[in-house]
Amino acid sequence: MAGRKQGAAATARPAGFGDKQLRSLGRRLRQLREARNWSLKKMALESGISIAAIQKIEVGEANPSLLTVLAMTEVLGEPVDRLIEASRELDRAVNVVRGTLPTRAQAAVALVTDLDSPQMEAHLIPVDSKERFDLRGHGVAGAAFAYVLDGTVAIDQGGDSTPRVLRAGDAVHLNADVALGMTGQLARRSHVLCLADRRDPNDRAEPK
Repeated sequence: MAGRKQGAAATARPAGFGDKQLRSLGRRLRQLREARNWSLKKMALESGISIAAIQKIEVGEANPSLLTVLAMTEVLGEPVDRLIEASRELDRAVNVVRGTLPTRAQAAVALVTDLDSPQMEAHLIPVDSKERFDLRGHGVAGAAFAYVLDGTVAIDQGGDSTPRVLRAGDAVHLNADVALGMTGQLARRSHVLCLADRRDPNDRAEPK
């Protein structure tokens, strides 16, 4: 697109379009540019937008005008409505929860979020010395992944199964129909982070 280079003139934001969405929009534009193996200079030549303006847009520091966005999406082959919708999807797909992971939990803690349809759940589990913690008996259902954050635990599948010792940094995957118990092996309390699948087994895609 030939013509005089333009800056990223500010414009009114669409409803529900905040700083997070601007950063998401910028990341998407950068992904599209890099997918074409275009440098910033090439993008500037094709769109007629200055390199400085493109840089600010891509890092979410500028609120570009509609004409600027149209100029960029036209040369990148991305419909502007799809770009805007993808930027809004950020809030629907991701939920950041800060300060909810206790450094030393006193009891099993469910780390919940407010996603509309969560596909998994997380639990922070304290495992006391020589005391068996029944994972299934504390609301952890479905397939699960347990990661030892600190300490040492012995895991067993009940009955006469031989316990396996896991230390900090070790992990175990648990199928939906398998029981699991954990027993602390140190004088102090150990902590395990458990991620569990919340999907209905009938809704899970079969591997191809």
